Amino acid sequence: MSADQLAILCERLADCADAVRTSPEIRACAESIADRVRGGTAPLELADDFDELEELLLQAGYAAGLSPVRVYERLLGAGDGHRVLEALTCPGGSCSRIEAPGAVPVECLVHRRPMAVTRLGS
Repeated sequence: MSADQLAILCERLADCADAVRTSPEIRACAESIADRVRGGTAPLELADDFDELEELLLQAGYAAGLSPVRVYERLLGAGDGHRVLEALTCPGGSCSRIEAPGAVPVECLVHRRPMAVTRLGS
């Protein structure tokens, strides 16, 4: 699959408006892959690097990642460069209560503080 991902990466690097060119963190990862390929590294040896790039794209809200079958448009409201999924948890870390974030702050009556925003990892 890495050769296919490299082809998609090559196409995306050619598009000045694409996230792999406009986002500094994503571009650095993409350029690192390109540099290593130019240096003689086979695409199959870069599977972990492609996975990292895919994760950066997904975290930033670009659902296409490096897939050739999806649109490369950013999903509205799907991220700002940070993890998309968040939950509210105990602000004191003393219980396992979890709430969905919403427009109204959720208060922890034990600690008498707002529930803590916790980003969910993959």
